[in-house]
Amino acid sequence: MMLSLPGWRSRLSYHLAGPLAVLLAVAVLAINEAGYRADADLVARRDAAVETRLTVGRARRMVLLMESAQRGYMLSGKADYRVPYDEARAQTDQVLQSLRALAERAPTHRQNLLLLIDATQKRVSELAEVVRLFEANERDRALALMLTDIGREQMERINELVEEVVRKEEAASGSAGRQRERVRIWTVLALVGLVLLCLGAAFTAMRLNRERDRERAGHVQDLQAERDKLEHEVARRTQDLSALAQHLQTVREDERRRLARELHDELGGLLTAAKLDVARVRKRLQEAGPEVLERIRHLGETLDAGIALKRRIIEDLSPSSLANLGLQRTLEIQCAEFSQRAEVPVEASIADVGLTDERELAIYRFVQEALTNVAKYARAKRVQVSLQPDGDHVSVQVRDDGVGFDPSQARNGAHGLAGMEFRVQSCGGQWLVQSAPGQGTLVQARLPA
Repeated sequence: MMLSLPGWRSRLSYHLAGPLAVLLAVAVLAINEAGYRADADLVARRDAAVETRLTVGRARRMVLLMESAQRGYMLSGKADYRVPYDEARAQTDQVLQSLRALAERAPTHRQNLLLLIDATQKRVSELAEVVRLFEANERDRALALMLTDIGREQMERINELVEEVVRKEEAASGSAGRQRERVRIWTVLALVGLVLLCLGAAFTAMRLNRERDRERAGHVQDLQAERDKLEHEVARRTQDLSALAQHLQTVREDERRRLARELHDELGGLLTAAKLDVARVRKRLQEAGPEVLERIRHLGETLDAGIALKRRIIEDLSPSSLANLGLQRTLEIQCAEFSQRAEVPVEASIADVGLTDERELAIYRFVQEALTNVAKYARAKRVQVSLQPDGDHVSVQVRDDGVGFDPSQARNGAHGLAGMEFRVQSCGGQWLVQSAPGQGTLVQARLPA
């Protein structure tokens, strides 16, 4: 019994559907793998091309920077123009090492890169020789060497080599892009066929997705509850730590006041008694020899210095002038004493503002720590201290023109800044630090009045 034509076609389609789907899936996987490898190769080539361009461009920029800085230095004779030259020259070894490493990894550019290294070394040597002659007061020879065509030829040679490397990289990138485009077209065609076969499984996938959505919603609710619990715990721990830090700060201030009282009562009494004894001994030794009198005088001066040191330490520990003279006069005295000790001019602009004792002490400690940092690290030539009303707040600033630093980088000994920030925040204030290498530092606090 022969099969009817429609039944035969239906059975043939049924039997071929599975193998065709498998073959098409294998073809898609093969083309997709080829596309993936082509993409990976293109990405690798693109990364290598970017690295190559950056490396050769860095070499060219270094030489151009040295050349412009050298000419500015020779024209002006100012040391400021020498700084970018020295900085660029300090990068020479690193740049040349990068070119050598690139030449090892890129055989297609090896010859051009080796020639670029040689031309760069020659140009750098020539620039260094011109600077050496200029600083040796052989300016005519330096100018003659600078005006020769050697430097221009070397610079043209460097530009030609860099442009040649860039052209080769652009050509390689274009070829890889065309190959990737061909693979992409075949991948799209294969994916279209596979999508047609996958439509039959869409209903099942939708059912699975609905079940997964229900499970996901349950997981999200669990995660939300756990997150709320963790946030509550973190907030509680943060509040506990803030309270502990505030307590430790209060304890430290109390300990400073206690130590100041001990120094004033005990050490102050001892030093005063010793000074009185020296005065009595001096009266009885008027007839003694000059050597003994000189030693007695020196001992008296030493005791005076010790008493002055004791007073300064006591003021640093617990500034009695805050209660006796007020914040304005205390800060003016603090700035004057710092200027005398550090031999740095301090421009103080201190207004008379009304604050609580806690906030006056916070501002005093803020300025004290800022001036200490200036003395330790800034190497400043001028310092500005300002305390001014700012609406319903007061603003205190300490600015210096020192070496500065990068606030985003961790620094050893930066606990002083952290302590300043916490002290300001514990008084309900806002904290700001602005600095950059070579541009000085500004620390600012803004507290409610």
